[in-house]
Amino acid sequence: MMGGFIKRYPMPLTFLGLFGTMWLVQVLLLPPGARRALVAWASTNLANLAVDPVGTMVASAFVAEGSQGALLVVAALGLFPVVRRFGNVRAVVLVAASHVLGTLISQGIAFVRLEAGLLSDSVRTISDVGPSYVLCAALVAAVLYGHGRVRRLLAFGAWAALLPFLFAGLSSLEIAAVGHLVAMVSGAVVGGLLLLLERRRATGATPVADAIEAAESRAVQAVQEVHDSFKPSPSPSEA
Repeated sequence: MMGGFIKRYPMPLTFLGLFGTMWLVQVLLLPPGARRALVAWASTNLANLAVDPVGTMVASAFVAEGSQGALLVVAALGLFPVVRRFGNVRAVVLVAASHVLGTLISQGIAFVRLEAGLLSDSVRTISDVGPSYVLCAALVAAVLYGHGRVRRLLAFGAWAALLPFLFAGLSSLEIAAVGHLVAMVSGAVVGGLLLLLERRRATGATPVADAIEAAESRAVQAVQEVHDSFKPSPSPSEA
């Protein structure tokens, strides 16, 4: 039974495992100075995005400055229903797209405001870590498209409980609040497109469905290429 569960839900289990492991590393192994350095390195701020945008956005999803236990619970309430509804690969596409869009749009607005003289230069190096964009997208998609009333109610309860914190500072265009809003809208839109693809497949292929499926294939291929790039190349003696 446990083997079947692992095979069915590798995506949320991997995410929870990596996030939980990083939590333990931060709490048990790293001294305070090293924790601050880790947060500074993983933050999706303007300075880091200008140097290593992909690595920064990946790392930031698994590093948090607090409340990791609560984030693990919320992640489970959002990710498992989304995977149950769309499958592992499409769930990755949904949360990854929302995380990227939430980061780029919120930081893009901050950059525009910085150039206009509305923000101080310190905004370039602010701390901005955590999986909240991933969780926002997953919870909204679970509420809108998930199977089962209980799962959707649990996801809605988590979303409603976090809403005052997620939107704090939205009226003043604070980076986190803008990113949360963008991630929620992205989760709803991408989830709707995935649902449309399912229905198109049931009734026959269309150009729209083919385009979405092709984009999915390209995304999977890109992820595989990134994964392969991290594999060590054989030494001359092994060649």
